[in-house]
Amino acid sequence: MTASQLIARQSLAGLARDRSVLILTTFFAAMVLVTAWLGWSATNTVNAIYADAAQYLTASAQPVPPNPVSQSAPLAVLRNLGVYISLIGAFGAIVIGQLLIEIDRRAGTLPLIGARPFDRRDFTFGKMRALVTVTGAMMAIAGVISVATLFTIPSLVLGLSDLLHLALFLVAGWAYITIFGFMALGAAARMSATAGGLIAATVVWLVVTFVLPELTANVHPTAAINPVSTLAGTPDSGFFHLMSWVLGPFSLAEGFAWASGDLLSFLPDGLAPRGPVPPAVTLPVALILAGLFAVRSVAKLDLNAGGPDV
Repeated sequence: MTASQLIARQSLAGLARDRSVLILTTFFAAMVLVTAWLGWSATNTVNAIYADAAQYLTASAQPVPPNPVSQSAPLAVLRNLGVYISLIGAFGAIVIGQLLIEIDRRAGTLPLIGARPFDRRDFTFGKMRALVTVTGAMMAIAGVISVATLFTIPSLVLGLSDLLHLALFLVAGWAYITIFGFMALGAAARMSATAGGLIAATVVWLVVTFVLPELTANVHPTAAINPVSTLAGTPDSGFFHLMSWVLGPFSLAEGFAWASGDLLSFLPDGLAPRGPVPPAVTLPVALILAGLFAVRSVAKLDLNAGGPDV
């Protein structure tokens, strides 16, 4: 086992003992289950109505139209999943990023780690590996629940391309929440105050989620939690067109919402992402930049500071 793997293992063990991590991951899994149930329930309702209508039309010797469920995109039943990932998943990643530093700092183990013959890169990449592992596990949970739901819905025909799109959506969701996890990890390493990284990363998350969409497309905070309303087109105003061009590349929540609508096949026709850079570019670039911020910040962490009284 390498030093980086050892640090990651120790970090994961610390997270496993923290109740807030268990509560957040359980809540995230519960909301994914709610999303799956809502899609399953709505589809079954349509199937039941269609069966009654088909029976009536057949008895009346009238033509029976195709089932609406078979005419719609299968993945569209999971449209609310993107909202829970961008809200609960992202906040969970922020808490985890903060705890990866705070647990060691409050337990007084940083000086012990610093006394070991570890390279700073091993410590940094060990913490980042632990974060990536947890966020990947969160998306794996969402994937298992989603696939199980899709295969239990009657009249829903899934193809290989649908499963591929779902996998790409989960990768995009992992990248999105990991961005904020890296921000919190880096901020916690730079700020010695308790919960400093949590507060700083949460402020950035709130601005990205609620403030930027309102500036670029007049998407009010109440509409930002609706997977369809947040995809509204840019208002026909010089101010919003300018803001969408200037702030569009930084509006990661809009980019993820657009990617979700595209991959899950509920994107309105003719709608294009705001700004000069598509989400397929902004999300990976933001992930790389957030990762570099975490690397630089954790590498400068004072391993001789911290203790139970901090």
